[in-house]
Amino acid sequence: MNRSGKIHALLSTARVANIPSVVSNVWLGVSIAGYLGGWCSFSHPWSAAARLALAGVLLYVSGNFLNDWADRAWDLKNRPERALPRGLFPPGFYLRVAAVCAAGGIFLSAVTSPASAAVAVAILCMVAIYTCWHKRSPWAVVAMGLCRALLPVMGAVGFSGVFLVQTIPPHSGMIGACALGLFCHIAGLSLSARYEAMPNPPARISNLARILFITAAAAVSYAIYQWRVDSVLFVVAGLLPYCLWTILSLSVWRKPVSRHVSRLLAGIPLIDWMVLLPLSLSSLAMTNLAGTSPFTAACLFVPPLAFVSALLLQRLAPAT
Repeated sequence: MNRSGKIHALLSTARVANIPSVVSNVWLGVSIAGYLGGWCSFSHPWSAAARLALAGVLLYVSGNFLNDWADRAWDLKNRPERALPRGLFPPGFYLRVAAVCAAGGIFLSAVTSPASAAVAVAILCMVAIYTCWHKRSPWAVVAMGLCRALLPVMGAVGFSGVFLVQTIPPHSGMIGACALGLFCHIAGLSLSARYEAMPNPPARISNLARILFITAAAAVSYAIYQWRVDSVLFVVAGLLPYCLWTILSLSVWRKPVSRHVSRLLAGIPLIDWMVLLPLSLSSLAMTNLAGTSPFTAACLFVPPLAFVSALLLQRLAPAT
């Protein structure tokens, strides 16, 4: 593909390589609620899941276009290779794309359930906060982390019908652990990206990033173990891919920083797999392969497919 053309510029702005991980994050929430009976609450559950996944993608793309629109003056000096500094598009076009994608994400989530629409609105609020503050304060990473952390929440409440009610849903702990895991991974990734570019990054920052990655793995693994998975070996099987990939990203792929960050971004679906691989293996242990449902198969294969797709799409356009 012509890397100087408009199509490549749009794919780069949309961070198309990260879109598979967004789908996987939403599917994680849908799956957890689905395992507890939420899958049967829709007459056409696959359509509902697809709407939520597309809503998540549109919200993500909206945030990227809004961010590049807001950063156009800074990019003119520091990232002149981006589309707006190069004059490939007028700034107003990016703002319109962001608005249309945001409206589409809200609409699709609202069609599924009012609860998922409310979470979608919360995601857009976090997008706005991050866009306004990320060049001013490192604490903006909190808003960015929450954008990711709320994706499985949107999927879960869309399929559970539970939102702001008196009783605590049975999967709230699991969803909370997954949200924490995603938040910690994004925060650790952001710290690595911010400081690894320095000639001598502060040791305390590198250590904090590693603690965040460990926290992500520990929180999600403990939650799935507490959810009465049949075997601790299933928990270990889910944990290993994320741990191995993160270790490689922090060591072998530490330099250059662009590759380091891209590898950590590609590893986001492996957080989802920490949950869905043990759940899928437990389900398969209770039946034979011939009796495997499409829902169980999707839980088993969506995260690794998202992981591989992210790596392939990084060849098409940068992930950052």
